[in-house]
Amino acid sequence: MNAIKPTIDRKSAILSAALAVFSEKGIAAATIDDIRQRSQASVGSIYHHFGTKEGIAAALFMQGLDDYWTQLIERTREAADAERAIRAMIETHLVWVTSHPELARFLFSRRQAVAPEHDHAVRAQTAGYFKTLLDLLKPWFKQGILRRLPAELYGPLLLGPAQELARHWLSGRVTIDPRVAIDELAGAAWRSLAADPSRSW
Repeated sequence: MNAIKPTIDRKSAILSAALAVFSEKGIAAATIDDIRQRSQASVGSIYHHFGTKEGIAAALFMQGLDDYWTQLIERTREAADAERAIRAMIETHLVWVTSHPELARFLFSRRQAVAPEHDHAVRAQTAGYFKTLLDLLKPWFKQGILRRLPAELYGPLLLGPAQELARHWLSGRVTIDPRVAIDELAGAAWRSLAADPSRSW
């Protein structure tokens, strides 16, 4: 255990440093040496754990996805009914973004952040998480509480408006705290997916 923990700490330090450097300089302009200086890791350690700057960016992206989706799925799983589940998704999304703005900006910059050789793994991981999320909603689909739609529509209907608000907030185009819009956006998502939005389930 003692041998594993320093390795985990070193990798985490490198990823934290990389996020700070990417945020300050941009991904393209950042260098391995920038990350080395910020993390105080050796070049050998960086290459051992991640290989290249692109490997660091991909690992950071995967770490961000893991944290975001784990929270989203856990909160949805805890919901007692379909309406609370949808609200939990919107609330978790906006709270996560506002709590991790630098990491959220990095995830939103996917085309710049993820090199082609890592894109398939990122897509597969995201698809797996989204399938898990939809599986949690299946009982309410079967009961006729939620509408059955093509799977490709659920993401935009559930998180599209919240995602758009988050993007504008992260870029500074809006100053409203996204968390104040949770009720409004959760209500809109519920009305778009509920078979009968006016009915109390």
